[in-house]
Amino acid sequence: MRGKWILISLFALLQLEGMAQTARSVTRDTVFYDEFVGTEELRLLPRDTLEVKHGRYSFTSRLFNLPLSTQLNRLSITGNYKEGKFDGLWTYKLDEYDLSINDVIDGRTLRLDYGLDGIERNAKFLYKEGIPQGRWEVENIVINNSRKQTASSAAVFQFESGVAVGNFSTKGVISKTSSVGKLNDEGFFEGLITLQYEEDGIETTERRIYENGFLINLIKLQQDEVILDLEYDDVIKNLKSLEGTIENINYTISEEGFGLLFQNGYNETDPKLTEQTLGNGVLQRVLDRIGRFANNAEEERGQPEFKLTRRFKFVYPEEEDEIILNLEPRLNIMLDEYNAFLSNPKFILNKFRIDSLPYIFGYIDHARKRSQDMLDVIELINDGYFDFLYRPNYYPNGLSGLNRPGEFSYESEKGEETAVFDLGTYLDNPMAMVSQMDEVSEVLRERTDKFLEYAFMEIRIFDQQATIDSLDNLIVQLKTRNDALYSFFQTIPTDRSFEEMPLDYRLYRVLSNNLLLDLQEKYLDAEEFEEKVKLGEELTCLHALLEDKHDDILDFQNMPSRLDKTFTRFSPNPFFERDIETKILPGIYGKGTGVLFEYYLENLFSARTCEQLKNRIQRIEKLEERLKALAADSDNPEVGRLDRALRRENIPSRIERLLNL
Repeated sequence: MRGKWILISLFALLQLEGMAQTARSVTRDTVFYDEFVGTEELRLLPRDTLEVKHGRYSFTSRLFNLPLSTQLNRLSITGNYKEGKFDGLWTYKLDEYDLSINDVIDGRTLRLDYGLDGIERNAKFLYKEGIPQGRWEVENIVINNSRKQTASSAAVFQFESGVAVGNFSTKGVISKTSSVGKLNDEGFFEGLITLQYEEDGIETTERRIYENGFLINLIKLQQDEVILDLEYDDVIKNLKSLEGTIENINYTISEEGFGLLFQNGYNETDPKLTEQTLGNGVLQRVLDRIGRFANNAEEERGQPEFKLTRRFKFVYPEEEDEIILNLEPRLNIMLDEYNAFLSNPKFILNKFRIDSLPYIFGYIDHARKRSQDMLDVIELINDGYFDFLYRPNYYPNGLSGLNRPGEFSYESEKGEETAVFDLGTYLDNPMAMVSQMDEVSEVLRERTDKFLEYAFMEIRIFDQQATIDSLDNLIVQLKTRNDALYSFFQTIPTDRSFEEMPLDYRLYRVLSNNLLLDLQEKYLDAEEFEEKVKLGEELTCLHALLEDKHDDILDFQNMPSRLDKTFTRFSPNPFFERDIETKILPGIYGKGTGVLFEYYLENLFSARTCEQLKNRIQRIEKLEERLKALAADSDNPEVGRLDRALRRENIPSRIERLLNL
């Protein structure tokens, strides 16, 4: 048996010797480590196609001068790798000096009179195959006027498989703080933890009692006098309970660690939370310092785990999940409706023009905030925030703003005013938060639905009146301009008949008597908004069309004479100086400017809608363009045949068809 162990040991030694022989040393001159730059020496061992760190390692930085300061820092690290993992003892030395220059002493050789103050921090961490294992210690050496003081222990922790366990102690020479206590085998505070620090310049001793990571008592003393004795009765009650149930909420004890802050659902102002702050700060500074040394190169080593405190894991009633399934979308819909109302330009612009709107605005805005508050609670529940926090502790009086009658403010023309906000049902029972939110949201929705419906009705009436007012103004403006444009109030001279008046005058007079005035009367008498708008838009359409087409209408009466020139050809006269004048396409010209043109004009007078009038005006314009095109193509045999065919026609519809109109 002994021979077997000798062979195994010899084989292991040969393996190590082989590794040592094949590992190569590497020196890197410019290596960055956080803010430091320095030289790194290490050994690399080939593994397949890669190289892993194996063996001795060191890093020494240059002096680092913090910008705009006299502080000089330097970092040095030594340690050992085993197959790419931290292994054995690793040491860190962080020098933090503050340089004060007193004078430059003259002489053959100039000398600098200076002083150094500061601190040297030395850390010794043990690892086993990349996992914190064994004693971890940080020592501080204070530098005063360039002289080193005696080294003092700043922190001592024990690690087992990466978790801090056993006795620990910390001491801050400069901060005048200390702590001492014990972590159980699972890594949680156990028994008495003593912390010392200054509070408002007074030396304070804090004694905490933990039971398996649960804080059950916190006492503060100043000058041996107890200034605070805080018992965590809610925790003690839970720990003593055999059923693991509070009211209708089940709970178990968590396996996870939650760090320094002990929390059982306390809100931000609860002394059970706030009174931990200063004491936790004592340990947090030490943990941060350890973290600065231990938190790099995560692929090469595990991070030290400080579990410290536990929490209860709460299992809330399953019925809450079913309620939230309906409650959350309902609140989101309500919030969307409120935001849409509050951002609607119509309501914003007319806010002070309708008496009830400022109040409704304020109420809806308050409802929006309260709905968001409920959604925030649901978000915390869905995210598991209360899985390890006792929800009734977090909301001891229910949800603020909805747990009793309150007030809301709103802006009126008189300034800021307040009004009562009372739903008649309240979110005041921390044990029934979810069911009460469901009930409150229903009441809130019913109340706000009525306000929104009323507001939309008011703005609709206001909008309708604004639309009608706008139509009234537009109709008056258009009619006034057209009356002047078409000489509506001109008296027919005694030596002229109505038929002898200009076309625009006659058309406007006939349309006014037969169409516009009748339409205007119907518009004024209409009571239904939709009907009134329809009539008003028809009336404005007619007036706008008549205004736009006035010059064209006036010019229609000259169309035959204009086209007469188009249908006239001149050729040289061999006997006289004056050219021979010849009329071309008499059939096309005669029927187009005679029968069909007169028919189209008569149709203008009988138009009964804006669309009809527009189409009939366009027909006359199209007729003129068609006649011009035929005159330009008079030499075409087809045009000649068309001319001969039209000479025999006197029916407008047949002439229209032959002219392809």
